[in-house]
Amino acid sequence: MIKRLWDKYGAQFVRFFVVGVGATLLHWGVYISLNILFGLTAEQKIALLCTSAIGYIISFVANYFVSLKWTFQTTGNLKKGLGFGFSHGVNFGLQAVLQYFFLWLGSGEWIIRQFNEYTPWLTELAPKIFTSANLILLPVFIIVIPINFLMVRFFLTRGDK
Repeated sequence: MIKRLWDKYGAQFVRFFVVGVGATLLHWGVYISLNILFGLTAEQKIALLCTSAIGYIISFVANYFVSLKWTFQTTGNLKKGLGFGFSHGVNFGLQAVLQYFFLWLGSGEWIIRQFNEYTPWLTELAPKIFTSANLILLPVFIIVIPINFLMVRFFLTRGDK
């Protein structure tokens, strides 16, 4: 029974995790690059939401095709595509709300203090990357990734044997 559960869900979750890490790094990389390019700070909440949206859209496209073919090993169709889009739309909405909320709370400042205290070499190595505006997505990702797994799995495997 454990092997059957692992075969059905465990390996799938590991593949989802690998693809998710790649998509998250792509999203975060675009977000950080645009923030640096435009010189955005944590006070520019709406601009940060826009750069996050651009990164999300780019990673969404890559994520869809890799999730179909490798993560869930299924074929795409209109119904699955719409479900994937819906789940990511919900995910993006949740992510935007949480990002704005954490920016409003000033959580980025707390996060950057933790990085400065525990990994000062990292923040000294890349000070333009390790800013409160750029790190604010970390707690957001921690919350939305598990929720997204459940939604995406539901929509991409619905109707499969």
